[in-house]
Amino acid sequence: MSNDNQFIKTRILAASLIKDGMRIALAHSITGLSWRTLRELWEEIHGADVPPPGRMPCDTLAYIKNGQSSLSLSTVVSVYLSAEKEHRTPTDAFSQAWEIAKLFSVDGKKIDINAAWYAIRDVKAGLLSWSKCRNCKAEHIFDTGTKKPSKCPYCGTTGSKMLEVAQ
Repeated sequence: MSNDNQFIKTRILAASLIKDGMRIALAHSITGLSWRTLRELWEEIHGADVPPPGRMPCDTLAYIKNGQSSLSLSTVVSVYLSAEKEHRTPTDAFSQAWEIAKLFSVDGKKIDINAAWYAIRDVKAGLLSWSKCRNCKAEHIFDTGTKKPSKCPYCGTTGSKMLEVAQ
């Protein structure tokens, strides 16, 4: 693929991510496009009068505490890990996981694209525990920082087996 085609493909991806609400810093880390280009895309998509959102939570658990569903985030991470196994680039794997995530919501609340990116990053980096339910066998985010036992977001049972994620 020529460099021009790759640049166009990357710019289209960046526009799609920004349209869905991804922060400029995260879009930069995924696409590698310049900050200036991404700010211009933000203005084209959201208008010059709408400033980019301010400070964002720094990890997945902060998003969960602010109302993001661990079920939705676990599903995004599962799709990402499956897509990554198909020898796709991390960017392609994230695009596939995000397209699927946009199809569902929990309690009428859509998943935040930034929370999805952090969930994937935190699981891949080992900052967030990834476990497999002993009952339904679903893999999910496991909060080891709570005093009470974490429940499977899919079936609600406690008792999950910790998994290691290839980094």
